[in-house]
Amino acid sequence: MDNTTRTLVKYAFGVGLIVIGLLFESFGLGYESYSPFGSVGSFLIFIGFGVLLLATIKLIWKPRKKIVDERMEFVAAKAMRVAFVVFVIAAFILIIIDGITPITMPVHLLVSYVVCLLLVAYVIAYTILLKYS
Repeated sequence: MDNTTRTLVKYAFGVGLIVIGLLFESFGLGYESYSPFGSVGSFLIFIGFGVLLLATIKLIWKPRKKIVDERMEFVAAKAMRVAFVVFVIAAFILIIIDGITPITMPVHLLVSYVVCLLLVAYVIAYTILLKYS
């Protein structure tokens, strides 16, 4: 897909999200306990404007072309494997801890911590492997 088509798809997606958000707002759908934005419609409008903003910034500011060689791809794949192993070990430890004493943390907070752990493990593994490979 060339850059023009990709940009048009991004703008269409942003406008589509805004239209769907306006429809949700006009029919009053999605108002129960959606605290950050008040409703699903306002959240979709916010995301639509964010997509339009990012597409416009991408048009204005063009980064230089990055050169990716086989070594970097190898390091990225190895770092992904290391991060997955860290994730599996952390999940196993979490299951053991939950068996000893129940975890009273809300599920959304627990999942966000797990995703953060996975990202941090990947970044650390990538940095270390890139330095010593």
